[in-house]
Order: sequence, then structure tokens, then C-alpha cells
Amino acid sequence: MQNKKNIIIIGAGYAGLHATRKLSRSLGKYTSITLIDKNDVHIRLAELHEVVGNRIEPKLVTTPIKKYVNHASFLKGEVKKIDFQQRKVSTETDILKYDYLIFAVGSEQEFFNISGMREHSFPLWGLEDVIRIKAHIEHIFASAQKEQDEVKRRELLNFVLCCGGLTGVEIAGELSEWFIDLSRKYNISREQINLILVEALPDILSTLQPILVDKSKRILRSKGVKIMVNSPVTRARMNQVELKSGEKITTRTLIWMGGIRGNHLIDSLELKTCGRNRIEVNKYLQVTDHPGVYAIGDCAYFITDDEKPLPQFVEAALQTADCAANNIIAEFKGADKKAYKPKIHGTVVSIGGKYAVADIVNLPIIRKLTFSGYLAMLLKHLLNIHYFVLDLGDIGLAFGYVYNRTISNR
Repeated sequence: MQNKKNIIIIGAGYAGLHATRKLSRSLGKYTSITLIDKNDVHIRLAELHEVVGNRIEPKLVTTPIKKYVNHASFLKGEVKKIDFQQRKVSTETDILKYDYLIFAVGSEQEFFNISGMREHSFPLWGLEDVIRIKAHIEHIFASAQKEQDEVKRRELLNFVLCCGGLTGVEIAGELSEWFIDLSRKYNISREQINLILVEALPDILSTLQPILVDKSKRILRSKGVKIMVNSPVTRARMNQVELKSGEKITTRTLIWMGGIRGNHLIDSLELKTCGRNRIEVNKYLQVTDHPGVYAIGDCAYFITDDEKPLPQFVEAALQTADCAANNIIAEFKGADKKAYKPKIHGTVVSIGGKYAVADIVNLPIIRKLTFSGYLAMLLKHLLNIHYFVLDLGDIGLAFGYVYNRTISNR
């Protein structure tokens, strides 16, 4: 027992949990593996848009971390300090020694120093954000029902979403459908509700094929979403958003999804960072100047063969977790480490509960494939089920997912 090597993984998101499970299956009997996270549940961020749109309950996107940790320990806590010289990780209550350390701390909202944005917006990234936004929207509709002043009522019923990336579009789609239910519940005409999607770039969904962007805009507009492109936000005030053009939008609800940066824990560490506070790694995903330390998922800054930063997608998180875990296993076995070779297969974006667009690449025979509608929505569900069964090994969760979407709130 005294000779066991210690492996610590910080963060139980997609990357951290996947790396823990892979390492514990291969090395759990020969090492001491500890997974640390401030939450005791694994939160599936890719499903949060369904919660904010009242399609499913918050509890349906969480599962206890301990359920998925075998031959490893789970420590609920927040990392406060890391001593790379002594190889020690400190939480509020514990100090742990490590031989190998994996950063899987994820990301958080970036406000780009936009005046007032942090103070006057509802950032949307984690489950707590979603629950707060959902409660706020319900309160806004209740207030609008009672409001007699037309100017104040209009202000209440203006909902501004920044920006038009993947998350923004999915949230716009979900809210547009939930607003139909809320308009009936509170006896408010749907025509009085303004759902505005604001994007700084020339178009929304900038990473997708133009044909899919056009289809997405058409669907969003058919759902009553107003799209404003080339419209950077320059200032947020109480009950007001100001655009670069000088236009001002009065609103009680500004939801910010304009970008992400590496977790704030990275700020306190003397590590080389790039691209919005992401940890610089080499081709093996090892942290620069720190042998035995790896970074995976959103917090890792890895340059791909086309000289672009690795996108912060779930698929990339799982792939980097695989690579880092395999390289640690290789060291134990005296084998050579292997460089990370990303192979991202594209993006599926849902717009409401029944429509999606899919931009698929790197297929074995057909290099590129774009499609939309119910088939793309089915693919999105199948990808989630694939994660539950093959990555988490949880068939019950897969059945629950299908059941709950079948009897969802809408």
C-alpha cells in the first residue's frame, strides 16, 4: 500500500469523469486514484438548454459522481492551492500527495470587460445559472401580467440573448417554445413578447456551413425570434443594453453566453496559459514544464494540425481524457506515450424540441454531411444515449432519458 502511486483528477465534468473511469479500470488495483470536485453530482452541461426552457427538470441532468467511480475515491471539495514542487493538492480540508495530476477544471463565463455585463446580466453556464434564469423568467411573466403601464410592460417582455453561438441558438429555440406556454398561463399575447438574439459577428453559428445557418435563422424567425447580427454589445446597465451602433434595448432579462475562459483556479497557478486562460499543453497533453501533470477538456490549450485551438466541445473533452489516461497507463507499463490526434466529428445544434441542424465531418466514407430536421434531432438524442451507455456504462440513465423526453413538460 505504501508504494502505491497517487493519481489526482481535479474536476468531474465530461473530461475528468471519463479519465477517472478509464484510469480506475486499468490501474485502480495498483494506484490510489482520487477525483475532486466541488459538486457531488456530475452535471451534463450539454443538456442545460432543455432545463432553461422548462422541458425537463434540473434533477434530470445530474447524477451522483460516486455512482460512476469504481476502484477510485471521490472527494467533494474545492481546490485552494497546488504545490508543484512538493506535488501536493490542498482543498479546504485535505492535503493530498500526487505522482500524476490531471487538470479537468473546465471553463467559466468570459465577459470581455464589457462595461456592466457582469453586474447586470444573467450568465448562463452552469446548473445554478439555469435554475436562476428559469425562476426569473417565470417571475417576469407574472409581473407583466399585473403591469398596467405599457412602457414598463414592454420592458418586462423584452428578452435579450447574447450571443448567437451554439448555446445561444439552443437557448433561443427552447425559450421560444416555452414562451408559448407562459403566454397562455399568464394571459399574455405572444405578439407582445420580444425574444432577441444579439450577435457581434456577421452571422450566427459561425462554425457551421452557410446552408445550415440559413435554415437555423429561418426556423428561429418562424418561432418569433428576432436576430440581430453585426451588433456587438458595448455596455449593460440596469434594465438596458447598449449596442455598438448606439441602439439601446430596454429589458429586465439579459442572458449572457458570449464566451468562455479557463476556470478561475488557473489564475492562481504559475502555469503557461494561452487563449483566454487555458493551460498550455504539449502533444501528449502534458502541462508545459510540469512532467506528470496533464490538462484535458475545456481548460487545455492544444493547437491542432490546422493551427487552430482545439474547440471546447464534449467530444474533444472525451478524446483528450482518453489520451491523457492512456499516456499515464503507458508510463506505468513502460510503453511509449502517444501524441493526441484530435478527430472532431462536427456539431449538432437543436432549435426547440423537434428540430436540429447537423454539420458532420471526418466520416469514414463521406467526408462531410449536412442535414436538418427530425433526423438531426434524432442524432442529437442518440449521441447523448451513446454517452450514457458507452462512456458512463449506465443503461438505466439511457432509458430514463428516453422516457423523460417522451413525457417532457412540452
